Amino acid sequence: MSKALLDIQPVERTETLGKKVRDELRAAIMAGRFQPGEKLTIRAVASALNVSLTPAREALYNLAAEGALEMRVNGSVYVPTLTSQRIDELTKIRKSLEGLAAREAALKIGDDGIQEARAINDTLLAADAKKDYPSLFGLNWKFHFLIYQAADMPQLLRMIEGCWLMTGSYLNTIYPDFGRRSTGINNHKRIIAALEARDPDELSDAVCQDIAFSAQVLMDVIERDHGCG
Repeated sequence: MSKALLDIQPVERTETLGKKVRDELRAAIMAGRFQPGEKLTIRAVASALNVSLTPAREALYNLAAEGALEMRVNGSVYVPTLTSQRIDELTKIRKSLEGLAAREAALKIGDDGIQEARAINDTLLAADAKKDYPSLFGLNWKFHFLIYQAADMPQLLRMIEGCWLMTGSYLNTIYPDFGRRSTGINNHKRIIAALEARDPDELSDAVCQDIAFSAQVLMDVIERDHGCG
């Protein structure tokens, strides 16, 4: 069984199981818990989340229909792999969507939200110092989506989630190289400063800079690995 599946909490039977399983898997993919190209079987998902095969199958097939997972001819489901061309496209889309969310969030986020963003980033820095990259992936996701949720634009949020679903697994590939660079940390500091100033343009630009930097690191990794092949 995938190590990432072992970290997902079994679901409680308080709502439609298929939706609950899908939401758990969506969060895990966006937080970078899976490897690019990793196979996800219905049986393994069902076992990890303590559900029957039916809701596990429903969740995997729904995520494949969304484009978050890839379904191959034989019905097997995999975490997507990316090309440089697709990363370039997704980066442009993310900058448009997340830049808009940042502008809206700067005007709407409350003091408690800013304090929470600062606390999450402090915990992220501690995880980075310990080289606890699995925790760092989840904290990075929480940091960004705290801001995007503050925009209070549900449809926009779903579109942003769709992009993160396609790129989340690649967090595994850019560390530890990404962690050795200070640019990502400085980008987060700039984001927090823009939140505190409630400056829509500065926050949007800081978020877009963060997206562009991580995309470039990812491009470098993919081109390096392709060259090695």
